[in-house]
Amino acid sequence: MLKIKLGDFMIIGAVLLIVGLIYGIKWLDTRNEEYIVGQLAAQITVNGKPYKTVNLAKEEQVIEIHTKYGHNTLKVFDYGIQMVFADCPNKISMQMGFKSRPHQQIICIPNRVLVEVINPSGSHDEDELDAVI
Repeated sequence: MLKIKLGDFMIIGAVLLIVGLIYGIKWLDTRNEEYIVGQLAAQITVNGKPYKTVNLAKEEQVIEIHTKYGHNTLKVFDYGIQMVFADCPNKISMQMGFKSRPHQQIICIPNRVLVEVINPSGSHDEDELDAVI
């Protein structure tokens, strides 16, 4: 039978601390981004290709996405966006909730839909990701 020793606990603790610090710094960095509520937009992509970009306004707007992968319905209201219908089996994208801050995402993997809240007037950092290959 294996016994966990003090050194093992120290290694596990150090790894957890490092991972926590990395994600904590990233969370604080994106959380403190300055933006004006009425100027945010949602960039919608289907299968990796741009589908539509909509301004997140107070007025209600419904966006229907019909593709060969499936059907999704997005609702824009109160300066945010939410997935209100998805015909995928688990409907996880509908449980992601209301998104109204920069860099928040709604993802429907079976229907290949990605919705990301963007700040068009925000500053672009040199360290920001340029592309995914």
